[in-house]
Amino acid sequence: MQNRLTRRQFLQTLSVAAVGTTLIVACAPPTQQTGGNQQQTGGESAPDKAKTVIAHWAQTAEPSDPKQELPAGAKPKVAYQKVADEYMAAHPDIAIEWYRFPSGGNLDEWLLARMTAQDAPDIYWANTESLWPHVNKGWALVFDDYMNLPNPYVQGNDQWKNQFEEIAVISQTGPDGHLYGVNMDGAGVLTVYNKQAFADAGITQDPKTWTEFMDANQKLLDKGYIPYGADFSPDTCCFPHWFEAHVYNQLLWDDIWQYDDDKNKVITARELTTHAQKGDFPEWESYLQLAHMLKAMTPYFPIGYEGKLDYRQLFRQGKVAMYMEGNWAISDFTNSPPPFEINWMAFPVVTSDIWPKAQNKVVRIQGAWGAMQYHIPGYLAQKESDKIPHIMDWLMYSSKPENVTAVCAETSLVPLTKGATARPELAPFSQPYDRAVPYQSWATLSSSALNAEYSNWQAYLPSEMSDSDFLAMAKKSWDDEVKKILEANPDWKI
Repeated sequence: MQNRLTRRQFLQTLSVAAVGTTLIVACAPPTQQTGGNQQQTGGESAPDKAKTVIAHWAQTAEPSDPKQELPAGAKPKVAYQKVADEYMAAHPDIAIEWYRFPSGGNLDEWLLARMTAQDAPDIYWANTESLWPHVNKGWALVFDDYMNLPNPYVQGNDQWKNQFEEIAVISQTGPDGHLYGVNMDGAGVLTVYNKQAFADAGITQDPKTWTEFMDANQKLLDKGYIPYGADFSPDTCCFPHWFEAHVYNQLLWDDIWQYDDDKNKVITARELTTHAQKGDFPEWESYLQLAHMLKAMTPYFPIGYEGKLDYRQLFRQGKVAMYMEGNWAISDFTNSPPPFEINWMAFPVVTSDIWPKAQNKVVRIQGAWGAMQYHIPGYLAQKESDKIPHIMDWLMYSSKPENVTAVCAETSLVPLTKGATARPELAPFSQPYDRAVPYQSWATLSSSALNAEYSNWQAYLPSEMSDSDFLAMAKKSWDDEVKKILEANPDWKI
């Protein structure tokens, strides 16, 4: 297999011994490896040529680039660099270099280019929905053999995978049942709002239901605010994607699990493709209701919502009253607070008077989508197999609870590593909810499908398009995207 060490390679390259907290690799330190990518950046001086260089794209967990000027009020991120410095001090044959993702780059296009050229960083970040259609191409190394080993840096650990919360392990389990990465942290999504705007509009309690929520939007509009920040550009994260996650799961409350064939609480691209072929996903009646609810919100969006606009900046300026945001933004709000108090609330509950199948339940986007979600290119099993034990050892060290705590304190992400703790400001994201969504949007199928869905919203929402025309457009887009997935994954055909 392109994406896994053979048993012989595994035994040849790795020997684990409990010597203090050090993972011993049987092979001698290899010569310097750089992966051939010119966008890697290292520390203050070039590493010794005898060192093994691990190029690591840590996404938003990466330390601040000392060569770049930070925005006003921003604090440099240093936590992961301290972890790396400690590791390199104990492992003088290893150099950790931070790969800087190209500014404005598209993840899926970048993955395709890097895997084709075989010059990806040794460790890269990706949400797994970007990987599942491509694991049969060797885009990601199988982690099973390492995840079944003890982490020598964590006292009492019997298997590395047991360090992590269940959702973190599930998130890395591919369509074939293998683990394709390590996930140390996660994220949640709530609505952040301007407390002064709510007071001005006479909103004294957080709206709990869809009816109360729409009433609050109207009160804010009447007071001169733009009630809700949103845009429908594929280049901006992530309102339509998150809206669908919250609403469609409520509309399909009793039926959503029929698509979770492996019963792992997450609906995957393969499962969606399977049910698309069976003709029972999407459930179009509920999808049309989703479209109606989204359209009902459009009077409360900023002018120009169909394209790309910076509604987050409008929020900071006090013009937009609320918008959907992830907990990672807490760092920005703490380091550079807006000129008003903020608060967080859950997405409103869809009640049975809005949709007969609704269950009056709180749905939360809460899962394993953090910055410390890492994969290794599958081609390394053939190209540089002797490097893999070093990479895994560094990731094991990174996943020490105290290290995850330190990095999460800077990123405002939720630790999914047992023994790690979250910063106090994350308390709203620990409030109870009835279900963490198993399905988000067409992004679950692929990024191409998400872009197609965004285009559909851009055409439908500001127009007088009929329901039948909208459904015809949506069904064609969906069928076209499923066809692409099946062409790339012929073994997914039923």
